[in-house]
Amino acid sequence: MKKLLLLVTAFLFLTPLAHAAEDTKVVATIKPLHSLVQAVMGDTGTAGLLVDGNASPHGFALKPSQIRMTQNADILFLIDLHFEQFMENVLASAPSVAAVSVVDEGNLTLLELREGGAWEDHGDHDHGHGDKDHKEHSDHKGHSDHSDHADHDEVDLHVWLNTANARDMVQTITKALGSQYPENRSVYKANARALIIKLEALETENQQKLSPYKDKAFIVLHDAYPYFEAENGLTAVGSITIEPDDPPSINRLKEIRQKITETNTVCVFREPQFDDRLVQTAIEGSDARQGTLDPIGANFEPGPDLYLKLMTSLADNFVDCMSQ
Repeated sequence: MKKLLLLVTAFLFLTPLAHAAEDTKVVATIKPLHSLVQAVMGDTGTAGLLVDGNASPHGFALKPSQIRMTQNADILFLIDLHFEQFMENVLASAPSVAAVSVVDEGNLTLLELREGGAWEDHGDHDHGHGDKDHKEHSDHKGHSDHSDHADHDEVDLHVWLNTANARDMVQTITKALGSQYPENRSVYKANARALIIKLEALETENQQKLSPYKDKAFIVLHDAYPYFEAENGLTAVGSITIEPDDPPSINRLKEIRQKITETNTVCVFREPQFDDRLVQTAIEGSDARQGTLDPIGANFEPGPDLYLKLMTSLADNFVDCMSQ
């Protein structure tokens, strides 16, 4: 009888936890953004995460439990509805959720999309991200209306892969959380200040680490890294695909193989979420090596430290391949 009572008591305490995810009031879409949100929140609460594990936001579909979690939330953080297209219908059916797009509501430096394939020259990693482009794509303030993202069709939305952008995202997150939960505003601001100091140190550390490899050519699976390149002065010369779930044509693979030879490409980088057969095909018969870059933190546990680990890992994995 005593054992039965203990089992019933345990069940009563554990059962609510099974539904805790759906009761979460702060939600973020992808791991890097979730990490920044959780770091700002600190001990005031736990943010829910939608794209978990080694899932990619490309071609992602929400589960029913994730839809309910979103609809029950007070506030949802996303990059941009053009990036997380899987959110559009859900948010349209949840008008009470405050949807905060860090692209719409911040002052991020935004880069124009490059075409996939072999780019013309090393200078193409500039992307034309001058003040004009920055202003054109950052004048949107206030909470997203869940539909106004047409202006971002030609913008590269891997904006988190740049620590300067991440610092701006932290400011946006802090302001939005403080508006939603004013009783925690001072805690959010203190956590944000501590995080920004870490991000500034990380930027300096990565730039020093990557400085010897600025003139070495490399190719990526898909064009997810222009912000990382721009911040660190790196020289990508092509991408195998535009989207990782969209196989390249035979002609594109031929272009990439030719580019590897012409530019003495040192590394071609795969991503852990996707099969590496395309990369193996691209480097076959060449001196190029295969490396791994992870733009989303697929192999890291979600949490407040994930973003810092992700950006450190990107730099370290880049050096590992390029320095051999």
